[in-house]
Amino acid sequence: MTMYKAYNCAMGTAQVVMAGTSLTAGAKVTIQLATPAGTKIRIVEWGISFSGSAAGTPSFCELVQNGTATTLGTAHSTTTIQPFGDATDACPLTMSTSTSAYGSTIPASATVDKTFDAQQVGPTSQYIKQWPLGREPVMVASKYLQLRVNTAATLTAIAYVDFEVC
Repeated sequence: MTMYKAYNCAMGTAQVVMAGTSLTAGAKVTIQLATPAGTKIRIVEWGISFSGSAAGTPSFCELVQNGTATTLGTAHSTTTIQPFGDATDACPLTMSTSTSAYGSTIPASATVDKTFDAQQVGPTSQYIKQWPLGREPVMVASKYLQLRVNTAATLTAIAYVDFEVC
């Protein structure tokens, strides 16, 4: 099985490193991954870091499965969701601004099907969650994996999700 990594921003290039996504105060979806019919994904790891320069109110971060899509600013593509290592398999997820995408948009629905993880992360901190082997959550077909962040102030975040198709 091929592993993939999806960020909440464009990948860096030869001259520029990735910049992250600016999140204004309030609840936002910063990564959304859509599984097509008949395709499930196993979530292996996710992480987030913030650009704050002083201690402050922590941001609430949650990785959830949702039945309602949120339209985000930039569609993911096979160049922004990349396979790990030597694998060359293109990611089979559905990709558009209303399916697999990244950005900073208010969630379309407050209701979630499942919460895989939820944390409070300080504005000068980072968080990484790697599930133990054999204990990774699986997201079912025709649903949306969303990384939601609720900040008290505007922060730039770099976030990612590592997953495999199962």
